[in-house]
Amino acid sequence: MVKVKDLFYSQGGEPLDIALADALSLICQQGPMRMGELADAMHITPASTTRAVGCLVDKGLVERVRAEDDQRSIVVTATMAGRERYGEISRRIQQGLSEILSEFSPEEQVQLAEYLERFVQAVDKLAQTADEQ
Repeated sequence: MVKVKDLFYSQGGEPLDIALADALSLICQQGPMRMGELADAMHITPASTTRAVGCLVDKGLVERVRAEDDQRSIVVTATMAGRERYGEISRRIQQGLSEILSEFSPEEQVQLAEYLERFVQAVDKLAQTADEQ
């Protein structure tokens, strides 16, 4: 049985860890990012960000470059291979979600969207409460 993560995140037999795919997605969507910005966006520690970026560099999906405005800062940018991989992952996810949602009536899809929105709001509220403590 194929694992869902392999269905979406593998290409050429080499699955990409979901956390690495998240990092790659952020870099591709938002453009070059400083390491600290990436850590903040992913809600992970700088050390975890360094490890994730190192794995993506080793796979040839991103590269580290010096920031133009501050030579002390490192900016992470997607390579052509990284942008292609991100595009493939996005296509696979979109196709999979389309197939899944086709099992629901239009009315059920609206209900599902409403429930998911409420769920996300509850998660955000919980996280905000935890931050305040």
